Amino acid sequence: MYKCVKLTSKNLKYFRELNNKRYLFNPVNEDFFKTYDRYNFAKQLILRRRVKLIKKDLHYIGYIWSDISHNKMCTINAMNVLCNCIAPDNSPYKYLINTIKEPCTIKYICQNNNYNFNLLKSIGFKKGEGTLTLYKNLLENIPLIFDKKLQFKIFEKGKDEQKRCEIQNEIFKTDTRVPLTLEDIYFDEAQDYYFEKGAIFLKQNDEYIGYGQIVMENDIPVIVNFGILKEFRGKKYGKALLIYLLKIMYCSGFNRVIIKVKSSNYIALQLYTNMGFRIESEKYNWTLDKKSFHK
Repeated sequence: MYKCVKLTSKNLKYFRELNNKRYLFNPVNEDFFKTYDRYNFAKQLILRRRVKLIKKDLHYIGYIWSDISHNKMCTINAMNVLCNCIAPDNSPYKYLINTIKEPCTIKYICQNNNYNFNLLKSIGFKKGEGTLTLYKNLLENIPLIFDKKLQFKIFEKGKDEQKRCEIQNEIFKTDTRVPLTLEDIYFDEAQDYYFEKGAIFLKQNDEYIGYGQIVMENDIPVIVNFGILKEFRGKKYGKALLIYLLKIMYCSGFNRVIIKVKSSNYIALQLYTNMGFRIESEKYNWTLDKKSFHK
Protein backbone atom coordinates (compact mmCIF):
# COMPACT_ATOMS: atom_id res chain seq x y z
CA MET A 1 0.00 0.00 0.00
CA TYR A 2 1.13 3.51 -0.83
CA LYS A 3 0.72 6.48 1.47
CA CYS A 4 1.69 10.12 0.87
CA VAL A 5 2.86 12.17 3.86
CA LYS A 6 4.14 15.67 4.53
CA LEU A 7 7.82 16.49 4.87
CA THR A 8 8.65 17.22 8.51
CA SER A 9 11.78 17.61 10.60
CA LYS A 10 11.33 13.99 11.72
CA ASN A 11 11.47 12.43 8.25
CA LEU A 12 13.90 14.95 6.78
CA LYS A 13 16.82 12.52 6.98
CA TYR A 14 14.96 10.01 4.80
CA PHE A 15 14.21 12.72 2.30
CA ARG A 16 17.91 13.62 2.11
CA GLU A 17 18.61 10.08 0.97
CA LEU A 18 15.88 10.29 -1.69
CA ASN A 19 17.12 13.71 -2.82
CA ASN A 20 20.61 12.27 -3.32
CA LYS A 21 19.10 9.78 -5.77
CA ARG A 22 17.02 12.37 -7.64
CA TYR A 23 18.98 11.84 -10.89
CA LEU A 24 17.79 8.21 -11.17
CA PHE A 25 14.44 9.26 -12.64
CA ASN A 26 15.47 12.58 -14.16
CA PRO A 27 19.08 13.84 -14.41
CA VAL A 28 17.86 17.46 -14.26
CA ASN A 29 15.74 17.11 -11.11
CA GLU A 30 16.64 20.05 -8.87
CA ASP A 31 18.58 19.62 -5.62
CA PHE A 32 16.18 20.54 -2.79
CA PHE A 33 18.86 20.93 -0.15
CA LYS A 34 20.94 23.29 -2.22
CA THR A 35 18.18 25.81 -1.45
CA TYR A 36 16.94 24.47 1.88
CA ASP A 37 20.26 24.41 3.74
CA ARG A 38 20.93 28.12 3.16
CA TYR A 39 17.50 29.25 4.37
CA ASN A 40 16.58 30.34 7.90
CA PHE A 41 14.10 28.31 9.96
CA ALA A 42 10.99 30.20 8.80
CA LYS A 43 11.84 29.82 5.10
CA GLN A 44 12.75 26.16 5.63
CA LEU A 45 9.31 25.57 7.12
CA ILE A 46 7.62 27.12 4.07
CA LEU A 47 9.80 25.13 1.67
CA ARG A 48 9.01 21.83 3.43
CA ARG A 49 5.31 22.40 2.74
CA ARG A 50 6.01 22.10 -0.99
CA VAL A 51 7.25 18.52 -0.67
CA LYS A 52 5.26 15.31 -0.35
CA LEU A 53 6.84 11.94 0.40
CA ILE A 54 5.43 8.57 -0.58
CA LYS A 55 5.77 5.45 1.56
CA LYS A 56 5.28 1.82 0.70
CA ASP A 57 4.49 -0.08 3.89
CA LEU A 58 7.03 1.47 6.31
CA HIS A 59 9.61 2.57 3.76
CA TYR A 60 10.01 5.99 2.12
CA ILE A 61 10.35 5.32 -1.60
CA GLY A 62 9.85 8.66 -3.34
CA TYR A 63 8.78 12.29 -3.33
CA ILE A 64 7.53 15.26 -5.32
CA TRP A 65 8.63 18.89 -4.87
CA SER A 66 6.42 21.43 -6.62
CA ASP A 67 5.49 25.11 -6.66
CA ILE A 68 2.15 26.64 -7.68
CA SER A 69 2.01 30.17 -9.09
CA HIS A 70 -0.92 32.60 -9.02
CA ASN A 71 -1.87 31.83 -12.64
CA LYS A 72 -2.78 28.20 -11.89
CA MET A 73 0.55 26.92 -13.16
CA CYS A 74 2.34 24.25 -11.13
CA THR A 75 6.03 23.53 -11.67
CA ILE A 76 7.50 20.23 -10.55
CA ASN A 77 11.06 20.98 -9.47
CA ALA A 78 11.90 17.34 -8.79
CA MET A 79 10.12 13.99 -8.67
CA ASN A 80 11.48 10.49 -8.11
CA VAL A 81 10.37 7.06 -6.94
CA LEU A 82 12.84 4.27 -6.23
CA CYS A 83 11.68 1.43 -8.45
CA ASN A 84 12.59 -1.04 -11.15
CA CYS A 85 13.76 1.15 -14.04
CA ILE A 86 13.30 -1.66 -16.58
CA ALA A 87 9.59 -2.03 -15.90
CA PRO A 88 8.62 0.91 -13.65
CA ASP A 89 5.22 1.12 -11.97
CA ASN A 90 3.48 4.43 -12.62
CA SER A 91 1.04 4.12 -9.71
CA PRO A 92 3.30 5.77 -7.06
CA TYR A 93 3.82 8.70 -9.46
CA LYS A 94 0.03 9.01 -9.79
CA TYR A 95 -0.24 9.12 -6.00
CA LEU A 96 2.32 11.93 -5.91
CA ILE A 97 0.61 13.91 -8.69
CA ASN A 98 -2.66 13.65 -6.78
CA THR A 99 -1.12 15.46 -3.81
CA ILE A 100 -1.44 18.58 -6.01
CA LYS A 101 -5.04 19.40 -5.15
CA GLU A 102 -5.56 22.63 -7.10
CA PRO A 103 -6.93 22.49 -10.68
CA CYS A 104 -3.91 23.64 -12.65
CA THR A 105 -1.53 22.94 -15.49
CA ILE A 106 1.54 21.04 -14.32
CA LYS A 107 4.93 21.66 -15.95
CA TYR A 108 7.96 19.40 -15.66
CA ILE A 109 11.34 19.53 -17.41
CA CYS A 110 12.71 16.05 -17.92
CA GLN A 111 15.83 14.63 -19.58
CA ASN A 112 15.37 11.35 -21.38
CA ASN A 113 16.92 8.27 -19.77
CA ASN A 114 15.09 5.61 -21.84
CA TYR A 115 12.24 4.94 -19.43
CA ASN A 116 11.05 8.19 -17.83
CA PHE A 117 9.48 9.55 -21.03
CA ASN A 118 7.30 6.46 -21.41
CA LEU A 119 6.24 6.69 -17.77
CA LEU A 120 5.26 10.35 -18.09
CA LYS A 121 3.21 9.52 -21.19
CA SER A 122 1.44 6.70 -19.34
CA ILE A 123 0.40 9.16 -16.62
CA GLY A 124 -1.00 11.62 -19.16
CA PHE A 125 1.80 14.16 -19.62
CA LYS A 126 2.16 15.73 -23.07
CA LYS A 127 5.63 16.34 -24.54
CA GLY A 128 6.26 19.89 -25.76
CA GLU A 129 9.29 21.84 -26.96
CA GLY A 130 12.67 20.35 -26.15
CA THR A 131 16.38 21.05 -26.28
CA LEU A 132 18.84 18.58 -27.73
CA THR A 133 22.48 18.60 -26.66
CA LEU A 134 24.77 17.34 -29.41
CA TYR A 135 28.49 16.63 -29.34
CA LYS A 136 31.23 16.14 -31.93
CA ASN A 137 34.62 14.49 -31.74
CA LEU A 138 37.05 17.09 -33.14
CA LEU A 139 39.61 14.40 -33.93
CA GLU A 140 37.34 13.28 -36.75
CA ASN A 141 37.78 14.80 -40.19
CA ILE A 142 36.71 18.45 -40.53
CA PRO A 143 36.07 19.52 -44.16
CA LEU A 144 37.63 22.55 -45.82
CA ILE A 145 35.89 25.80 -46.83
CA PHE A 146 36.01 26.53 -50.56
CA ASP A 147 33.87 29.67 -50.93
CA LYS A 148 36.41 32.47 -51.49
CA LYS A 149 33.69 35.15 -51.24
CA LEU A 150 33.38 34.51 -47.50
CA GLN A 151 35.45 36.26 -44.85
CA PHE A 152 35.71 35.50 -41.14
CA LYS A 153 36.34 38.30 -38.67
CA ILE A 154 37.19 37.89 -34.99
CA PHE A 155 35.07 40.11 -32.73
CA GLU A 156 37.11 43.05 -31.37
CA LYS A 157 36.34 44.30 -27.87
CA GLY A 158 35.65 48.02 -27.69
CA LYS A 159 34.88 48.17 -31.40
CA ASP A 160 32.36 45.56 -32.55
CA GLU A 161 29.78 45.56 -29.73
CA GLN A 162 27.20 47.56 -31.68
CA LYS A 163 27.58 45.39 -34.79
CA ARG A 164 27.23 42.18 -32.77
CA CYS A 165 24.14 43.57 -31.05
CA GLU A 166 22.53 44.47 -34.38
CA ILE A 167 23.30 41.22 -36.19
CA GLN A 168 22.27 38.92 -33.31
CA ASN A 169 18.99 40.77 -32.86
CA GLU A 170 18.27 40.41 -36.57
CA ILE A 171 19.23 36.72 -36.73
CA PHE A 172 17.22 35.65 -33.67
CA LYS A 173 14.33 38.11 -33.93
CA THR A 174 10.95 36.72 -32.78
CA ASP A 175 7.81 38.24 -31.29
CA THR A 176 8.67 36.86 -27.84
CA ARG A 177 12.44 37.45 -27.73
CA VAL A 178 13.75 40.41 -25.74
CA PRO A 179 16.29 42.27 -27.92
CA LEU A 180 19.94 42.12 -26.94
CA THR A 181 21.45 45.35 -25.58
CA LEU A 182 24.99 46.72 -25.50
CA GLU A 183 25.00 46.12 -21.75
CA ASP A 184 24.34 42.42 -22.44
CA ILE A 185 27.36 42.30 -24.76
CA TYR A 186 29.65 43.97 -22.23
CA PHE A 187 28.42 41.63 -19.51
CA ASP A 188 29.13 38.63 -21.77
CA GLU A 189 32.70 39.82 -22.38
CA ALA A 190 33.37 40.03 -18.62
CA GLN A 191 32.38 36.43 -17.84
CA ASP A 192 34.81 33.59 -17.12
CA TYR A 193 33.25 31.50 -19.89
CA TYR A 194 34.13 34.08 -22.57
CA PHE A 195 36.57 32.74 -25.19
CA GLU A 196 38.06 35.75 -27.00
CA LYS A 197 39.19 34.13 -30.23
CA GLY A 198 35.92 32.23 -30.51
CA ALA A 199 33.58 35.15 -31.30
CA ILE A 200 33.35 35.21 -35.10
CA PHE A 201 31.49 37.30 -37.67
CA LEU A 202 30.79 35.82 -41.11
CA LYS A 203 31.01 38.28 -43.99
CA GLN A 204 30.32 38.04 -47.72
CA ASN A 205 31.92 40.71 -49.89
CA ASP A 206 32.47 42.79 -46.74
CA GLU A 207 28.77 42.52 -45.72
CA TYR A 208 28.02 41.00 -42.30
CA ILE A 209 25.78 37.97 -42.77
CA GLY A 210 26.27 35.77 -39.70
CA TYR A 211 27.70 35.30 -36.24
CA GLY A 212 28.85 32.37 -34.12
CA GLN A 213 30.52 32.10 -30.73
CA ILE A 214 32.39 29.61 -28.57
CA VAL A 215 32.09 29.72 -24.78
CA MET A 216 33.58 27.43 -22.15
CA GLU A 217 31.51 25.22 -19.83
CA ASN A 218 33.47 22.98 -17.46
CA ASP A 219 36.51 23.27 -19.75
CA ILE A 220 34.49 22.06 -22.75
CA PRO A 221 33.86 24.41 -25.70
CA VAL A 222 30.20 25.07 -26.49
CA ILE A 223 28.93 26.75 -29.66
CA VAL A 224 26.32 29.43 -28.91
CA ASN A 225 24.63 32.41 -30.64
CA PHE A 226 25.09 30.66 -33.97
CA GLY A 227 23.11 31.89 -36.95
CA ILE A 228 22.88 33.41 -40.43
CA LEU A 229 20.75 36.38 -41.53
CA LYS A 230 17.45 35.20 -43.01
CA GLU A 231 18.10 36.43 -46.56
CA PHE A 232 21.38 34.46 -46.72
CA ARG A 233 20.10 31.13 -45.43
CA GLY A 234 19.92 28.00 -47.56
CA LYS A 235 23.25 28.75 -49.30
CA LYS A 236 25.54 26.63 -47.06
CA TYR A 237 26.94 29.71 -45.32
CA GLY A 238 25.96 28.23 -41.96
CA LYS A 239 28.03 25.16 -42.77
CA ALA A 240 31.03 27.35 -43.61
CA LEU A 241 30.76 29.25 -40.32
CA LEU A 242 30.37 26.01 -38.37
CA ILE A 243 33.48 24.53 -40.03
CA TYR A 244 35.46 27.67 -39.16
CA LEU A 245 34.45 27.43 -35.49
CA LEU A 246 35.36 23.72 -35.41
CA LYS A 247 38.79 24.54 -36.85
CA ILE A 248 39.35 27.16 -34.13
CA MET A 249 38.59 24.64 -31.41
CA TYR A 250 40.72 21.93 -32.99
CA CYS A 251 43.68 24.29 -33.37
CA SER A 252 43.20 25.39 -29.73
CA GLY A 253 43.80 21.80 -28.58
CA PHE A 254 40.24 20.70 -27.86
CA ASN A 255 38.98 17.27 -28.94
CA ARG A 256 35.29 17.64 -28.15
CA VAL A 257 32.62 20.31 -28.73
CA ILE A 258 28.97 20.69 -27.71
CA ILE A 259 26.07 22.55 -29.29
CA LYS A 260 22.44 22.86 -28.14
CA VAL A 261 19.46 23.14 -30.48
CA LYS A 262 15.68 23.34 -30.15
CA SER A 263 13.97 20.08 -31.06
CA SER A 264 11.75 21.96 -33.54
CA ASN A 265 14.70 23.50 -35.40
CA TYR A 266 14.94 20.74 -38.02
CA ILE A 267 17.15 22.70 -40.42
CA ALA A 268 19.82 23.38 -37.80
CA LEU A 269 19.58 19.82 -36.51
CA GLN A 270 20.15 18.46 -40.02
CA LEU A 271 23.20 20.71 -40.47
CA TYR A 272 24.75 19.54 -37.21
CA THR A 273 24.11 15.84 -37.78
CA ASN A 274 25.46 16.09 -41.34
CA MET A 275 28.62 17.59 -39.84
CA GLY A 276 29.09 14.59 -37.54
CA PHE A 277 27.34 15.80 -34.37
CA ARG A 278 25.58 13.12 -32.33
CA ILE A 279 22.80 13.45 -29.77
CA GLU A 280 24.12 13.32 -26.21
CA SER A 281 20.96 14.18 -24.30
CA GLU A 282 17.33 15.22 -24.85
CA LYS A 283 15.51 17.54 -22.46
CA TYR A 284 11.81 18.30 -23.00
CA ASN A 285 9.06 20.36 -21.41
CA TRP A 286 6.15 18.15 -20.31
CA THR A 287 2.69 19.39 -19.30
CA LEU A 288 -0.30 17.80 -17.63
CA ASP A 289 -3.76 19.29 -17.28
CA LYS A 290 -4.67 18.41 -13.69
CA LYS A 291 -8.35 18.95 -14.40
CA SER A 292 -8.33 16.06 -16.86
CA PHE A 293 -5.96 13.87 -14.86
CA HIS A 294 -7.37 10.45 -13.88
CA LYS A 295 -6.39 8.92 -10.56
